[in-house]
Amino acid sequence: MKLLFKRITALLLCFVMCISLGACGAKTSREEDEKTYTHRDTLTMGCFIGEEYYYFTDELAAAAALLVDQGEISGYDINAEYGTAEEIWKALSAASSTGDTKYVFSEKDFYNYDKMSEDEVSALLESSSFDLLLVFGTAAGKLLTTNADKLSYDYMVFGATDPISSGIIAGVDERYNDHSFAQVDPGRITRQIDGAYEIFKFKDIGVVYEDNDSAYSYSGIGQLEAAAKKYGFNIHTRHVVESTGAEDDDRYYSELKAAYDDLQDEIDALYITTATIDSAMLPSLLSDLHNAGIVTIAESSESQVEMGALMHISIGDSTEEGQFLGYAISEYASGKPITDIDMLFEIAPKIYFNRETLEKTGAQLPLGMILVADGIYPKED
Repeated sequence: MKLLFKRITALLLCFVMCISLGACGAKTSREEDEKTYTHRDTLTMGCFIGEEYYYFTDELAAAAALLVDQGEISGYDINAEYGTAEEIWKALSAASSTGDTKYVFSEKDFYNYDKMSEDEVSALLESSSFDLLLVFGTAAGKLLTTNADKLSYDYMVFGATDPISSGIIAGVDERYNDHSFAQVDPGRITRQIDGAYEIFKFKDIGVVYEDNDSAYSYSGIGQLEAAAKKYGFNIHTRHVVESTGAEDDDRYYSELKAAYDDLQDEIDALYITTATIDSAMLPSLLSDLHNAGIVTIAESSESQVEMGALMHISIGDSTEEGQFLGYAISEYASGKPITDIDMLFEIAPKIYFNRETLEKTGAQLPLGMILVADGIYPKED
């Protein structure tokens, strides 16, 4: 009887949490379209990543797996371990098409914005060697939108935290040009911040990010400011310049730790944004904050909770978003104009906690919240 009551309580709490966070399941506004299209005979694609980032790699891998599962390509090993997006792209370039459209993943048309010169960027913008460019990241997506008048090809943007506020698209159904598509979920960061506030009721939250428009957007600062007005909490800000590479990491992490230390006496919560932070660095970065009883909320990933951050409410799922990318490619291959492909895609948020950090900070959680958590770290043997 106690077990039954526990299960019912967990289910009810999960339902309530879904409502408070604004979603109860993966959702897309895609509906059956009665229009008929003529399949493209050949679809040549390029790939453009803003930087080497695991999430982009996972999205591309999920898209490739979906195309295999749908019988559109063969010869791509979905079980192989690919370390980078470029490795996946090279494997895709060797794949064979088995559907109505011949897919060409152009091996020479893989680009990493972080490693490109100005001349290489100009050449990409003026390229005519592919029909569709798959784009990953806010900075890369913004570049294409800003220079859309130079493009002869269409592009799809994935992995941008907020493509609306960053200026990649004008709205869920609005684009700045006829070449563009961007996966969008306007409530993703808002759901995360609302959920964190409902749980911890913090009064002063700290945030550290690079002082530029792109970082302001992908760090969700606009949504954090809107929530501060709604709930009445205060935001305490520090700025650091993100690392430019391995040789710059010592400087970056030293400045980041100094910023966290400087915030410590002003805050009762810290929002760890999507800046380039190696999760393995979190124990040393967050130790003093946790000893001071400060709640740490990870914006970007479950792995940050595994490495010591107190909580993460997911705002994305690389597998689900990668599958959405795969479907979008299929629709485009079917002859559907890029401006007719639905951009809205929402996922149900998941909640992760770190048990040891919870004890260290002394933060209080309702038992029911722990019962419905999707993951609790450290994992029990």
